[in-house]
This record gives sequence, structure tokens and C-alpha cells, in this order.
Amino acid sequence: QDLKNGTVKMNMEMAITKLAGAVLSPEEKRKAEGVDTPMVACGLQKQSSRTVPKEEFDYLSVVGSLLHIANCVRCDVAYAVGVLARHAAHPGQSHVRAAKRVLMYLYRTRDLGITYSRDVSKSKKELVMFERGEHPLNNSLNNLQVFSDSDYAADETKRSTTGIVIMLNGGPIAWTSTLGKTVATSTCEAEVNAAVIASKEAIHFQRLLFDLSLAEENEPLTIQEDNAACIAQAKSGLSHVRNAKHYQVKLRFLQQLVVDKQIKFEYCPTDEQLADFFTKPLEGKKFITFRDAILGPR
Repeated sequence: QDLKNGTVKMNMEMAITKLAGAVLSPEEKRKAEGVDTPMVACGLQKQSSRTVPKEEFDYLSVVGSLLHIANCVRCDVAYAVGVLARHAAHPGQSHVRAAKRVLMYLYRTRDLGITYSRDVSKSKKELVMFERGEHPLNNSLNNLQVFSDSDYAADETKRSTTGIVIMLNGGPIAWTSTLGKTVATSTCEAEVNAAVIASKEAIHFQRLLFDLSLAEENEPLTIQEDNAACIAQAKSGLSHVRNAKHYQVKLRFLQQLVVDKQIKFEYCPTDEQLADFFTKPLEGKKFITFRDAILGPR
């Protein structure tokens, strides 16, 4: 915590270092200096049986440790670890290499973490803020930024991956990279499914901030969405969307939230869609750009 600059930073350097020490060889640690991303674009193929015995590489234990790290602080590896978890039953050599690559990336960037900041121009001791009926920490940064996205049938099961990130005070407070439970038959349906999950999560956090007197409950939440069809369907009545019969309950839920002014949709270009970071493997400059936007530069 830096009181002067008004920042709080969290990382998991110790946990990553210990895990790398237990799994990676000294040579792999040296090679980690050249690993810029946790995952390459080529996908992992499922196997019908396990070809790497537990005694040789405890895949479940390593993936479980990576899940803990991804869920607590390191959201930049959330998608990669989610893909690794899909192959937990029958891991092979390619899956072991992929797991080690994620760990090598984490080891190289082990000092990276989440940084939250406040507006230092407003002091906690300014009691005049209470006289105006405003909480002293209620500043322009106490606004939720919600990003929602989904890929389309990229998994071999043809299910889509949902990506969501909620930002507050310069850092992420909630994120998810989850393979859908059902098969979406269009990109719009996949995006609607993601928007429903994002809306539920964001409304929960908005109510929490309202209870802490840090937000106004009557202010509609803005959902950043890069799919124009999803936005159009959420804003129009169901009678105008006759092709949505198979997901009309979820769509109707979104429409009701829009009518009640609990949420509103705003178009966000794909190059600025932070949730895209959680739906597919990105390489090179684009990955680093999104990572720096979410976690901050190293």
C-alpha cells in the first residue's frame, strides 16, 4: 500500500516462485525469459486416455495451483488455465508442455499484479464531504466498468467461451473465462449468454458499492459490448426478434434490465474490448496491450 500515491498493489510472487521451483527445471527457468504469452494460438487436442503418468507429472496438482493463482490475482492467465483444466482427465505430453509454458510465463512476470488507485486530490479527512451528504471516497473512479464478450464455437465441442471482466478504480475486481454449458447456434446467442452473466455479476457489485455509500443505485450500469446484433436485440422488443425463440428467456431478462434502466449497452470496438482477452489465445503485442490495460504496465 502506497498512501502517498494512493495505490494498493497485490501480487502472488512468492506462490509463483515456489510453484516454479517445484515444477520447472533450472533450464526451463532460463528459457522462461523468452516467454511473452501464456499460450500459443494452436489448440490442444483431447485424448481418450492418459499418456503421462502422475508419477512423471502431477497434472491435476499443477493445474489446481494455476487455477488458484488465476482466480486470485493473475487474470491474464485465466483463459490459458481454463483450457488446461478441460484436459485434466487425460493429459498428454502436449498438455504438460502447455502447463509448463503457463508457469514459465508466470515465473517471468512473477512481480506483476493488480494495482488499484484513488483520487489523491480528495482527502479522507475532509469532513465537509459529509456535510454535502457525500462519502469522502466517492470520486470519479468509483464507477464500475463492465466488459462482456464471447467467442463462437471455438472449442472442439462447439461450445463458446464466455469472457467477462469488471474494472473498478483502475483494476479488475471480477473476471471469468468459462466454457459455456450449452452450444450456441449463433454469435449473437453466444454474446447474449455472456451479457446475461456479466449483468448479474455487475448488478451484485453495484448493490455492494451502494451499501458502502460509494455508488448511486439508480445509475444504470454500462455494459461494453462489441456485437451490434446483441445490442440491437437487447434494446428491441421480443416481437421484433423472432429468431431468438430458443434463447428468449435470457434475452427477455436483458430487455427487462434495459427497460428498468438497471443496465445500458454501449458499443465497444473489438480492439478495445478487454473481455476479448478472456475468450481466445492472443499473441504478442495484442496480448500485452490488453494485459497492461487490465493489470497496468510492469
